[in-house]
Amino acid sequence: MKTTKIKTLNLSNGNEIFNELSRELIPYHKEEVGSWMFVVEGSEKNPRVGLRYPGRKLRFRSELTRPNDRSARWANLMDFEVVPFVNGKTVESQVFTYSNLLEDYNKYKKQSALFWEMLVELYEQNIIAKEPPELPGINPKQFLEMLKWIWIQEDLNYRLSWEDIGSPIRYRLENRTGSVTRKGAGRAKFFGALVLLRNEHFDLALVRKIVPLY
Repeated sequence: MKTTKIKTLNLSNGNEIFNELSRELIPYHKEEVGSWMFVVEGSEKNPRVGLRYPGRKLRFRSELTRPNDRSARWANLMDFEVVPFVNGKTVESQVFTYSNLLEDYNKYKKQSALFWEMLVELYEQNIIAKEPPELPGINPKQFLEMLKWIWIQEDLNYRLSWEDIGSPIRYRLENRTGSVTRKGAGRAKFFGALVLLRNEHFDLALVRKIVPLY
């Protein structure tokens, strides 16, 4: 049975988080898939969000027969799984899909001006600077913390290059077919759905048609 090793990361807020993550995670990229759990919200004794690394999409590009100094020998080096904790135990991460988060926001959180203000700050700066209001549905703090790391995961795997995050190892972003991933818009796509949902002329069903969320 595989043993998962645990380490707590104390990272900066804002855009520096990408560079710091690359320094923390990449030294473990040759370990077994999912063998490390990096706690990024909470502590090792009381974790709230963790990153399971290395991710399943990370791979060594063995098809490169004549690599040179400019070759990207690795693909998806910053791939990880975002893992929620409840009472110190991991729970099913599929609860925190974009689709479920959008539905929860529409039903329980759309009327809160403070929660929206915190969403905007999170979208723009990767910051959760205060305690969110008490609202029903998904715990508001866990909603924001999980969304923060889902967005960071999207940025690292579909938008930011190895140079953007100061990776010590050159790698490329690939989709499931092995093609190079172009500049993705996962963060902007979900935030755009939230913006539409706040408009009284757009209900949840219509927003789902305009902005399909996988």
